[in-house]
Amino acid sequence: MENPNTSAHDDKLSEKRAEKEKKSSEDSPAEKREMVLHGAELKCPYAQGPGELKVTSNEINLQDKIFATKGDGNNMVNLQFKGTCGHPKWPARNMSPPPCMSVIKLSPWQNLGTSVIQEQTALVKESFINCDPEFNAASPSAIPQAASIKSEIQTNDAPKILDAYFVKWTSEKGTPVEKEEEVYSKQKGKKVTVKKKVETTKIATEKISERGLSYQVALIVETEGLSGKKIKVKVKSGKTKVLTEVDADLGLIDLTDVEKVTDASKYAGIKAKTEFEVAVDNFANDPTIENSAEFKNKAVVRLMLNQRADDLSFDLAKLIAASTDKEASVYIEVTSDEPKIEYLGQEGKNSLKNTFLNGGQYFKIKYFEQPWIVKAREEQELGVSESTHCTKIVDEYHAINRQNKPTACANTDNSSWCASFVGWCLNKSGYSAQLDPGAYSYGHEKTRYRAGYKKNPTDKKGLAKEEFDDPVWGKLIAGNQPLLGSICVLLNKHHVSMAVGKSSDGKTIYYLGGNQGNKVCVGTFGQRTSSIYPTEYTKKTEDDELPIYYTKNEKLSY
Repeated sequence: MENPNTSAHDDKLSEKRAEKEKKSSEDSPAEKREMVLHGAELKCPYAQGPGELKVTSNEINLQDKIFATKGDGNNMVNLQFKGTCGHPKWPARNMSPPPCMSVIKLSPWQNLGTSVIQEQTALVKESFINCDPEFNAASPSAIPQAASIKSEIQTNDAPKILDAYFVKWTSEKGTPVEKEEEVYSKQKGKKVTVKKKVETTKIATEKISERGLSYQVALIVETEGLSGKKIKVKVKSGKTKVLTEVDADLGLIDLTDVEKVTDASKYAGIKAKTEFEVAVDNFANDPTIENSAEFKNKAVVRLMLNQRADDLSFDLAKLIAASTDKEASVYIEVTSDEPKIEYLGQEGKNSLKNTFLNGGQYFKIKYFEQPWIVKAREEQELGVSESTHCTKIVDEYHAINRQNKPTACANTDNSSWCASFVGWCLNKSGYSAQLDPGAYSYGHEKTRYRAGYKKNPTDKKGLAKEEFDDPVWGKLIAGNQPLLGSICVLLNKHHVSMAVGKSSDGKTIYYLGGNQGNKVCVGTFGQRTSSIYPTEYTKKTEDDELPIYYTKNEKLSY
């Protein structure tokens, strides 16, 4: 019998492969602006096969080749297809499909290049022409006579901003390289050249259309003729008001600012920025990047989709959660101070075509944390602590699923409230929680029945010893992996909390919970022994990745 989970996984992999193959076969923005030669292949959805472009508009050889211009749109003289025309108008007229060459009727070429050849604008790969087939005839047009070839060949060498888009950015250890370096030799009394092995990093990028709030992305700007020059980049709100007003700048964390921090206590002070200045080829010129050549003529801005580096920006999360589509749409604006620069995006302010949609659509920022984490965030925002909210801890947190309800909130016998807090968050968001929990009991899928208490109302006396039995309230996660929002038993089974983030090296997990330093907060703990989701929750793909936070890794008491 086919495993539906495996089948769905295979289908998803096939879809991703097909999408990747499609993207790899598409021309880049720079390639789309390449000029077109005599004999270029043409495509028509109604033709039986590809056609050929015959250039008759000029006689000028550039590098021994004739390039096509807007003058090469004279019906069947310039566009030559074999076979018959498959346009639906012929069956509608009860006619057999006629030969293509007898019915080609063209509109002018559109989406032209910028170079001029013999008084005519050149065609580029993304130029197109429309055909409304009708019985027709054509003869070659006269070639414009240029006063001199030199004056008529005008190549536009203006620098260009070609495209801008978001990618998922991952890095792995690259192949070490040898680098020559001059060092002073005391023995020889002079500088000598030595070879040193330099570690490298290999970068992988994947174009994406959406990403979670507080996760990392890279914003890539493709350019031409701007190597080493600085450009300015902004992320702006799109079609609806969610995080800011429409078309207003959105502040985000620049990971370059994060990497400059040497004192971990300073991470919390990093401010979000609304404008990012970056040099073109900033990664192409980095000798420690193994595949740096892939970033030639590109400017890379690495961002955290958040307004703080050390934890989630819950104020932004609430705005996304309250929006109609549960997402914030954004687009990219790029500017340069270079003179005569050409922007190939969409029209923004000052009539510049310097705004870019992410592959033709708005980029979406979503909020991935589960409902029980949202409840915990609300309590964190409220500032719940033993010193300020003891009554709330006793009357609300301890009241959920308790047979043996504690009567205090201070850290004394039977008053630890980490498990009560987890149960309250689950219960208030509509999910199952463990019965009469201690921290360790959240490592069991089945319900806990405490010794000395009745398992069922009909029992005459309490249990002689503790039992775990039906109903099943949770689903353990294989390998105790700390997935987003998973409920984790920690500290040799003495504490329970919820995974919400990790350190940049992945070695430290950050947990949001109660009774952490006597309050609700995010902290780090050791010795994770289990990880679990409530039984009603279906794990999502995005749960596999924890966002990265930058903090001083303070270990908290419980």
